Amino acid sequence: MKYILKIPVMAAALAFAASTSVSFAQNGNYSIPEDEVYGYMFAHKSAHGQWPAFATSPDAIHFHDMLCGDSIFSQDDKGPKGVVTNVFLCRRAEGKGYVMVTSEIGGTMVLQTSEDLISWKTVASPKISPASDAKLIWDGSSYVLYFNKLGTDSIWFCRLDRSLSQTGDEAQLFGWDIPVGSVDITWMPEDGRYAMVVDDLSQSGFMVAFSQSVEGPWAKPSQSFDVERGNGTGSYASLKVKEQKGWQFGYVDHTTGGYRLCSSDEGMTRFYGAKNIEGLYGPDKGSFITLNQQEYERLQKWSDAEEPKHLAPNVKNPIFPNLHADPEVLYSEKTGKFYIYPTTDGAYGWHSFDFHCLSSEDFKTWKDEGVILDLRDLTWGDREYAWAPCIIERPVYKNAKHTKIKGYKYYFYFVHHGTIGVAVADRPEGPFKDVLGKALLTQEEINAPNQIIDPDVFQDPKTGKYYLYWGNSYLWMAELADDMISLVPGTMHELIPRSKIGEYHYLEGSYVFERNGLYYFMWSENITRSSYYRVRYLISDSPTELVRNGKPAKVEETIVIQQDPSLQIFGTGHHSVICMPGTDEWYIVYHRFTRPEGVKMGLSGGYNREVCIDRMEFNPDGTIIPVHPSL
Repeated sequence: MKYILKIPVMAAALAFAASTSVSFAQNGNYSIPEDEVYGYMFAHKSAHGQWPAFATSPDAIHFHDMLCGDSIFSQDDKGPKGVVTNVFLCRRAEGKGYVMVTSEIGGTMVLQTSEDLISWKTVASPKISPASDAKLIWDGSSYVLYFNKLGTDSIWFCRLDRSLSQTGDEAQLFGWDIPVGSVDITWMPEDGRYAMVVDDLSQSGFMVAFSQSVEGPWAKPSQSFDVERGNGTGSYASLKVKEQKGWQFGYVDHTTGGYRLCSSDEGMTRFYGAKNIEGLYGPDKGSFITLNQQEYERLQKWSDAEEPKHLAPNVKNPIFPNLHADPEVLYSEKTGKFYIYPTTDGAYGWHSFDFHCLSSEDFKTWKDEGVILDLRDLTWGDREYAWAPCIIERPVYKNAKHTKIKGYKYYFYFVHHGTIGVAVADRPEGPFKDVLGKALLTQEEINAPNQIIDPDVFQDPKTGKYYLYWGNSYLWMAELADDMISLVPGTMHELIPRSKIGEYHYLEGSYVFERNGLYYFMWSENITRSSYYRVRYLISDSPTELVRNGKPAKVEETIVIQQDPSLQIFGTGHHSVICMPGTDEWYIVYHRFTRPEGVKMGLSGGYNREVCIDRMEFNPDGTIIPVHPSL
């Protein structure tokens, strides 16, 4: 019987690890007790140069590279530890220290031991045939080193004693009539048997076999699970997450160059729920172990101390100090200056109260103009959660023909705990005054499908009309009335329904601008606490509909801006854009996780962000050239 694993991947790569703490005298892998698990380590081949690299995570999803993804070995001692194809890491059977097995180009295998995961010592490698994808398991009496014997498409093994010395010749693990890439074996304490995931090279999938002994016999499995193979053989990794049943199974996604985990039930008969791990530069073949607090903090301290040697410094970004996010940029005709209006960041759960304004005469040097609006001064709401504002400068005319300007008004639309308010000022740096004494928009009043956040205000240069856009997991809009503090009745409507956010890759942070008669709708994809937070867009012929050449406008495949793990830049999104006055020179203003600390915080990186600026350019057909986030 054949089962289909519905995961869009290019490589079949799943494996298993010990699910609970077991006695080291008992058959199986070995781990620390679950109540001691503080975090997780991923030891893998780094894309920097195909050498062993480490990464840690507090939650088994949000990882960060040790030493910025560089080799855990210095340049002087890389030697045979340099160009690897696979990295396998485990604890020693006696419970003290660690063993790392690296498979290298040409079939060489290197065994190393460590007492602290930082300093490593090479031990005598076993005398076996050239091999790849080597792994290790303790079966209660000795280590079993199993591997793919090069040129055979079959799995072989040999035994090692506690000192990792070879105690017997290599032998074939099983003799099925199918070509096999790599395998991974784990002990299942619930069933009292071993499970082996097998990379079946004869089809685009893998199989699971079971046995009472590591040496077998392993009966050829009848179940087959399909995944797209892509290029190369399977890349196995495994992880048991604290307080979760079953296992997490890792594999390289050759489509995106990322690394994904999916889940298995405890019986290893069902696989589901694929998701990306985050925060790493080019993760590849490797393995996972659990860490206690002492181990986790020791590794972090070591990496932090060495990180300056590996991390390129910031040059022009972030553009100003302290933590800010969701930047709204404005050029003022009144003052001839540039202004940025961000969310005040750095508080867990985004519990901020005030909005600041920063000004610049040259778009390079920024001055904090101080607090322009404090929610604690309002008379409505609970007066916290000050998020994601937008602003527009509107001229005030002396005559009805709008030929002479006598001044300007500034309309500041802000998020106040899931509602949108509006404040007005006579100067771009404020102070701004709440003019309604209540929210302009609430979820309950308009029956919105989700919270009312992330406003964007836009004036159509063709008609002079003003529009307001908003939404989280949906996008709505309405025309603003002439007073700019109310909506034109009957103009509120849906642009992106919640049922189509997957089709549009839409979450929040919409921004609309016009260029050469075309309307650009931009927004952020993925959650703001994700390192994969990034900007998508489409081009429309209208500011009130998503339409192009009489047909529904389609999302462009190009990602406007996204993470660059090679530079330790993550979480690039919730942006605004600006065109330099009198030119066609455009810039994108966005936030990212504070660098380099943010990605080490897991989801809390989304509470600790900084504001950056980069040039945004266009192709001749009007599409946006991908922006490379810079230091």
